Amino acid sequence: MKTVLHYFSKGMDVVERILRLLIGIAMVIMVVIIFYQVILRYVLNASNIWSEELARYLMCYVVLLGAAVAIRKYSHLQVDFALNMLPARARCIAVAICTLAGIVFLVFFCQYGIDLCLNTANSTSSGTGIPMSYAYACLPIGGILMILASVEVILKELTKFIDLGHEKKEVQA
Repeated sequence: MKTVLHYFSKGMDVVERILRLLIGIAMVIMVVIIFYQVILRYVLNASNIWSEELARYLMCYVVLLGAAVAIRKYSHLQVDFALNMLPARARCIAVAICTLAGIVFLVFFCQYGIDLCLNTANSTSSGTGIPMSYAYACLPIGGILMILASVEVILKELTKFIDLGHEKKEVQA
């Protein structure tokens, strides 16, 4: 199991580096676009629609791609008071079960996103003119990346569970 986790984690490390780069680029583009929009609106008394739309779509991608990174780092907001009261091995199982429940939700989330992309394939946004399916593609893309990160979390927790069991046996021997 450790070998599978090792190779899976190495692959996810590469994916995370790519995601962090994409998120950084998207954030820079968003800042530039919003700054441009503010200058247009408040200095030149002019406005355009594409800048707000593009910034909104980029923000959706940033949030969903960032959520996958956060899952890997155990950085999502959580109430872990009850979890911390559990023994270490029980905590591993509880985290794995909760993460599995999250995966079930994410499967439905991905399916909804795919349906939304297919249903809006022929629609274009009014401001940017891009197909709406591109804007909605952040849902299945983010969902799949979150599922992969969640699988890694489950593998880590199960490995930790097994290691804690071996430590317990060694202490008793």
